[in-house]
Amino acid sequence: MNPDKLFDYLDGKLSEAERAQLERQLASDTQLQRELAVAREIHRGMPESREVVGPFDSTSTSTRGAILGRRIAVAFSVLVFLNVIFGIYAIAFMDKKRRARPTQEQNRQELFQRLQKTAAVALPTPSFDVDEIKLSAPAAEQDALANKVIAAAQQCAGSGTKGLTDEHGILLFAEVPTARLNDFRELLKKLGATLPTQGGSVPAGEKTIVQIRIVAGAKQ
Repeated sequence: MNPDKLFDYLDGKLSEAERAQLERQLASDTQLQRELAVAREIHRGMPESREVVGPFDSTSTSTRGAILGRRIAVAFSVLVFLNVIFGIYAIAFMDKKRRARPTQEQNRQELFQRLQKTAAVALPTPSFDVDEIKLSAPAAEQDALANKVIAAAQQCAGSGTKGLTDEHGILLFAEVPTARLNDFRELLKKLGATLPTQGGSVPAGEKTIVQIRIVAGAKQ
């Protein structure tokens, strides 16, 4: 916007049509609003009026041009200053936000590690018996035998679940207290299980997970 038009607006020298058009622009143009605010501050500090002069006077015209030039220079300087201040603030804000990101990531990592340690203490990982116990039964009787294995685990204060079932048989997993592991083995032996040779070491942990496989074959 021409600064001279803003000063004419403040002096009340615009026509009704020009004044209405300018006010419509001011209602939606924030940049123009800032320019008007700067022009108003300059206008308040200038005691001289902007009345229309009489016949053409080169001296008056030169004086008016010098005053207008100073006003434009001051307005431009103020706008540049405001833009610089905003730029410095934006740079400082983004730098602060960027430096805060590593701290947040570090906090998340520490929290994750603490949760892992807490879970390890609260829920100790059961130990796995490395040897597989096998049972043989015809295909038609395998499902019933699997249910008996699960019942044996429950009888030893444990639990059992069926795993993979295919043409080769049924895979089961039983979780029993380590202290009742030998009792569970004896129950499986009564069901006809082939027990692997048990080493001297006792599995660690409060519970032991045992793998049982029922394969096709004549019932033992």
